[in-house]
Amino acid sequence: MANVAGTPFGDVAAFGREYAPEGLLVYVEACEDNAFQICRNLHGMRLAGFFEGANAVLVGRTRAPGREALSQHEAVLDALGSLRVPIIADVECGHVAPFLPIVNGALGRVVCSESENRIDQRLG
Repeated sequence: MANVAGTPFGDVAAFGREYAPEGLLVYVEACEDNAFQICRNLHGMRLAGFFEGANAVLVGRTRAPGREALSQHEAVLDALGSLRVPIIADVECGHVAPFLPIVNGALGRVVCSESENRIDQRLG
């Protein structure tokens, strides 16, 4: 089964290759799931190709619980650390104030350093 653009449904890697050959900024966040569930979810997403073509992964700040044996940050690194792309944690987006909007499909640039942290977005 394919969508109108001819890309198979669920083939995120093919979507990225076709519509974002320059690479993707992938962002995720955990609203309420504990660290073990987040780790499982991110491993599944990685295995399904969600991070293929990623130039960086942005991880939203969360109030979701860690566990004694696994923090939220450790869960992310366990699942995504092998990607060999920057992983930027505690981004101010998602379900925690100030709810920074990230526009799907916008062109983006991320700056993350000791002196400056920002996301620039530009609509095509």
